Amino acid sequence: MGKRFLPKDGSKDLEKLIKTYKTCSRDELPALAKKHGFKNDCSLMDSMRHRLGISWVEPARETKEDKEIVVNLPPINLKTYNPIKHKGKGDPETQVLLLSDWHAGEITPTFNSTTLKNRADKLYKSLLSITYLHRNMYPVNDLVIIDLGDNVHGENVHQGATIENTECGAMSQVFEIAMPELNNLLCSLSQEFRSIKFYGIRGNHGRCSLEAPQTSNWDMMLYGTLKAKLEGVTNNIEVYPCKDFSEIISIQGFRFFCFHGEQVRSYQGIPYFALIRKIISWFITYNGFDYSCCGHWHKDDLLRVSAKTKHFINGAFPTDDPFALRVIGTSAIPSQWTFGVHKKQGVTWAYSLVLDDDFLPKPVRGE
Repeated sequence: MGKRFLPKDGSKDLEKLIKTYKTCSRDELPALAKKHGFKNDCSLMDSMRHRLGISWVEPARETKEDKEIVVNLPPINLKTYNPIKHKGKGDPETQVLLLSDWHAGEITPTFNSTTLKNRADKLYKSLLSITYLHRNMYPVNDLVIIDLGDNVHGENVHQGATIENTECGAMSQVFEIAMPELNNLLCSLSQEFRSIKFYGIRGNHGRCSLEAPQTSNWDMMLYGTLKAKLEGVTNNIEVYPCKDFSEIISIQGFRFFCFHGEQVRSYQGIPYFALIRKIISWFITYNGFDYSCCGHWHKDDLLRVSAKTKHFINGAFPTDDPFALRVIGTSAIPSQWTFGVHKKQGVTWAYSLVLDDDFLPKPVRGE
């Protein structure tokens, strides 16, 4: 196996490793890691970053000026769903899916990258079961996905990404866990909907450091890569990375104010009073909206903010998460919201999709 540590500082072996590391391709990283005694390429990348402050960057390819950037990702694994197809004749509605707090790369007693994949599969099937249920009454042809951030756990200790609860570095979290799953989910759903609009909002866990700009965020890298990957591949998916901390999204003529949620500080549980007060302030600042949506607190909820405004708090993928246990006081149930929007009535129905059967209510035996 060779040495289990990086060569000595100032040695020729270290200079040679640094030169090779900076110029090698993604496919060559595992062999380089094995040569120097590391368990895998993630371990090598973490060691180079923490000891030497060197992050691996994909070497630039020589391309013509008019040639588009090629994003190399694993092949798409389309999910299968076999619905009973009935079509209702009522007014069409737009279905909305809230995504947030995947925390790819986090490890808890009941969550890791394999659990995330299984819960993404469950999300896909549960979402479509609701879609076809409502298609019995009216057309549901268009899907809007609002991603509220924290797709990756990150590697910023100030956000709770400590060594003991992190599976791999942020690059691997984006390109080996979150990106393939999100890509597969969107492309699978594109078989079931006439159009899909995806809006991506940054969370706090993706921020590279406290000193870095707010836009230096792994969520933004994920959204940008997803947009580059899907452009020209499918003709019914549009990806919109949102540059500000929030975005007002129009669905069937109704305005949805969307943000991640860390803008409202919490010390013990969800700060409902502070949250409602801030939403009302934003309502005035942004000339009104009909609904608002956020994630962050790893617990789903639906609030009546005022006579004109409702607020969706989205759930999360991880369970037994230290943040939820410390701040909310309980282990969150893995869930994500989906709801329908009518052109005259606004949100007409809403379901909190539970992503793991182990967390569904159990009937009392003998009754």
